[in-house]
Amino acid sequence: MMITKKWVTLFCLSLLLFATACSGGSSGTTASSDEGGKGDTSGKIELRMTWWGSQTRHDLTTKVIKLFEEKHPGITIKPEYSGWDGYFDKLTTQVAGSNAPDILQMDYAFLTDFARRGALLDLTPYADSQELRTKDHDQSMITAGSIDDKLYAITLGVNAPGVIYDATVFQELGIEEPQESWTWKDFEDIATKIAAAKGDGFYGSADISGATNMFEVFIRQTGKGLFDGGTITATNEELQQWFEMWAALRESGGATSAEVTASTTNALETRPISLGTAAMDFAWSNQLLTFQQVNKNQDHKIAIQVLPHGENEKQIGEYLKPGQFLSGYAKTKHPKEVAMFIDFMVNDPEATAILGSERGVPVNASIREQMQPTLPEAEQAIFQFIDTVSKHSSEIDPPYPQGFAEVDTSFKSTSEQIAFGQGSMQDVIAQFIEGAKATLGSSQ
Repeated sequence: MMITKKWVTLFCLSLLLFATACSGGSSGTTASSDEGGKGDTSGKIELRMTWWGSQTRHDLTTKVIKLFEEKHPGITIKPEYSGWDGYFDKLTTQVAGSNAPDILQMDYAFLTDFARRGALLDLTPYADSQELRTKDHDQSMITAGSIDDKLYAITLGVNAPGVIYDATVFQELGIEEPQESWTWKDFEDIATKIAAAKGDGFYGSADISGATNMFEVFIRQTGKGLFDGGTITATNEELQQWFEMWAALRESGGATSAEVTASTTNALETRPISLGTAAMDFAWSNQLLTFQQVNKNQDHKIAIQVLPHGENEKQIGEYLKPGQFLSGYAKTKHPKEVAMFIDFMVNDPEATAILGSERGVPVNASIREQMQPTLPEAEQAIFQFIDTVSKHSSEIDPPYPQGFAEVDTSFKSTSEQIAFGQGSMQDVIAQFIEGAKATLGSSQ
């Protein structure tokens, strides 16, 4: 399939925290075949599957693949996995070369672009025939995986954004843990208090001022989405309020310094809270388990709370989000088998028991009901957090518009320029808004 230079350029820019999402990560990879969906001389069907995530996710996913192969001896699946950074760069190149894996872990932010470029398999016929069973899936997640009335993605798990925090540090310092009703002002006060109590080298929170998806919640609290069609809605004043808050936190030690933030990656193992140098971070609910597993201080308890509320918010910014999707490659030679594996991964009781809530709370309601009583404490906390958000949240906004990847990269660059004092805040913000509007306008 021929694609335009613009398409390649657009997708060579990847998200950093949506995600955040939704991310985690190891950089380990496996060798991959050169041709997707090519069967061997014995007549077996070979599929390729790609995903991003932490080592925990890699281990769990490969266990599910082995279970599937045991139940379907005529099909083998070759895994190709990596960390979040660079995942969509590679996938874009593979799509450009008509060599993408048959089964793709997909993200909400990129779904519209990949679907409308013809890169994803239409799963609608398989859902209609119930070869891909969706009757027990939350309808909102079916809608989230659909573009232009066609189903292109099945939700692997339901997530929500939150603040990950070291409950043990709070207890040691005699500071009350964050409450569901806390505000951004409460967050600032707590982060500053922790930094003062712990001393140099320890921060209240990681600086996530460059995380577009967390800023999005801040904007949603004003009663609007971050985007309206192909336009960014955030005003100069709203952006300045956001960046001034984080600048004040850096000054007080409540947030990581510009240098520390610039050297931090999206791999959860490298986050300040995991290294024992911060008490809070912003992440997605499915990442709680991995944060606990990779924490330097294994005797510490890692917990999660909703994002702080706006002082005079017009709506709750929190929302439920598809953690990750599974999609098929439009050019796969084996679409039926791709749909079969997707169905297995989200609907088979043994497979979902292996995966647990690492990618989020299962989308299948009957599976959730079966699983919850048997879960360990850390996963119970994820289920409970999702229950809280489901009761106190607003509807997710539509998928990001084309051009978002460039806007996301520009937002992170804007935060870095401000943190390092490279130009006045007002000028840097004005440049971001102008660039974002131009990018989104040319992408429509």
